[in-house]
Amino acid sequence: MAQSKRRTKHLKGDLTELLFAPTPSFRILELGENDAREQTDGLNVLRGLLLANESMYPEIGRWYSDKVVPGLKSYERVAYVAFENETPIASAVLKRGEHAKFCHLRIHENFRDLDLGQMFFTQMTFEARGLAKDIHFTLPEGLWYEKEEFFRSFGFTAAAKASHQYRIGETELSCSAPLPLVWSRVLEKLPRLLDKFSPGGYSLSNKLVMSMRPEYADRIFSRHKRVEFRKKFSLKWRGCRAVVYGTQPLGSLMGEVTMRNITCDTPNAIWEHFGAMGGCSHQEFAAYVGSSPSVYAIELSDVTPYISPIGLSQVSHLINEDLRPPQSFRDVRIDANDAWVRAVSVAGLLHSRFSISRPTL
Repeated sequence: MAQSKRRTKHLKGDLTELLFAPTPSFRILELGENDAREQTDGLNVLRGLLLANESMYPEIGRWYSDKVVPGLKSYERVAYVAFENETPIASAVLKRGEHAKFCHLRIHENFRDLDLGQMFFTQMTFEARGLAKDIHFTLPEGLWYEKEEFFRSFGFTAAAKASHQYRIGETELSCSAPLPLVWSRVLEKLPRLLDKFSPGGYSLSNKLVMSMRPEYADRIFSRHKRVEFRKKFSLKWRGCRAVVYGTQPLGSLMGEVTMRNITCDTPNAIWEHFGAMGGCSHQEFAAYVGSSPSVYAIELSDVTPYISPIGLSQVSHLINEDLRPPQSFRDVRIDANDAWVRAVSVAGLLHSRFSISRPTL
């Protein structure tokens, strides 16, 4: 794992300012088959970042040509490049398979100690999980002792001399851990990453899971329903992000919405102001409200459907927990170790990749 101290040009100012600007400019580019075949700009950036380590790893150019590019073409490998203000600041390469390998991880020296290493380890573990029985990597002996606590936190508890010496001037060590162990550590870390990272438009810091009948959820994600009606709710959820759960017979997480505004009033007043946006007939509304003296109108925005619904059994399997369907809604802020916190985080990762998120002010 190369960690070159070669400085990237044009990185200026306070790092916190850079990462958490009002308009975040941090992004991660995933490289795959198309990049390798089309020789895209992203692939050329990756090549430049790898070759910057050539003084320490003389064979890295050959490895890029003979292993990385063919591996991307065959889907055996996946690579990532992270940018800040279009300046490349990090790169990673994963080899998929039964014995997965973190082949490379390099983070620019100005951006270390900001949990980017944790984010990349989490993302690569997630990517490897479908096929891998174990994960391994090699690294310089000095880096093992410098970052031993970090590696141990992911389940890599020991390092032995590697069978091949990749680096000049320092002993190369090899680390390995069973995939289930690494995955369990990733799940433990997800709640701690919630406030810093979000995967490409899907939030890792959702505060609510809302249950509703699948037909109403479909109307939300098809933009035919812009207001959700609830007999019991709270104004405190105004502005919060929520995951929508479609009840049986679907039984799946369907996507995410922001509760832009919440109004509580009499049923007649609510229907007068919001009925046209509710995606239902007045008869349906009246049947739902019944004799309730008041009703909430939840105005929805930033509607983001998942690529496909994620079954409750699927996400239960991914987080190794038996999830129970939420009744009406479930607050996932109460306990950071709650299984539903990990469930909504994994749901986002299934559909995209990490990006930096703004802090809550």
